[in-house]
Amino acid sequence: MISLVMPTYNRRATLARAIASVLAQTDPDWELVVVDDGSTDGTESVVRGFGDRRIRFFRDDQNRGVTAAKNRGLDEARGDFIGMLDSDDELVPSALETLLGALRTVSPRLDAISCNCVDSRSGAFTGRGLARDRFLTVPLSLDRARGEHWGIFRRRLLAGRRFDPRIRGFEGHLWYRIHDGALWYYLHRGLRIYHREGADRLSVRPGGDYALYAQLFDHDPELLRLYARWSKKAFVRLVRTAALHFARARDVPRFRLA
Repeated sequence: MISLVMPTYNRRATLARAIASVLAQTDPDWELVVVDDGSTDGTESVVRGFGDRRIRFFRDDQNRGVTAAKNRGLDEARGDFIGMLDSDDELVPSALETLLGALRTVSPRLDAISCNCVDSRSGAFTGRGLARDRFLTVPLSLDRARGEHWGIFRRRLLAGRRFDPRIRGFEGHLWYRIHDGALWYYLHRGLRIYHREGADRLSVRPGGDYALYAQLFDHDPELLRLYARWSKKAFVRLVRTAALHFARARDVPRFRLA
């Protein structure tokens, strides 16, 4: 079974579309874990209105942020595989069937299966750098892949790890950690429809990129060591970008550290 984790906050207008795309899956063996991060727009009534027992709804009474909502979803997920789905995006009907098909056509031992996404306006792939079906490693992904990709992974890869609520952004870094050493395969298909036209992006970061890199250096120095091991190119790119933001903010201590 696949657990799809869907955090949401005041997205009544797009939530029904996202849920409907899950209900339309050609593979029916899934659960949808919807975590309402304190919405005030009647989100719960939208979810309850579908009346499908595979949809599990959880609500926080206060808005704690998308990171906390995703962690709650990971805590509640019961499937063999897990995927995250934003509440303003969609899956193509064959998405889950296609991903799971790699267990038959590639290897039943696969730990993670990724794919591309399709821009809702242009129809173009949003992920760049990968142009064919292939096995992936974290170093290869860091060196080549850019933009928006998607996928599922075995729940056991989490091994208790969660997003760090002190770092609002860089969520891909959790994925790099859990995919490190995993048997990981990429399918060059656009299986998720990525919507960017809304103004209510859940991933908006207070303080912008400077705050993101400051939080990263303050709270997760281990990640810098992992980057240095995974990919020297990616490590240099990360440190240079951080140093640039620190210099612009005249943050001398962090600039020297970078």
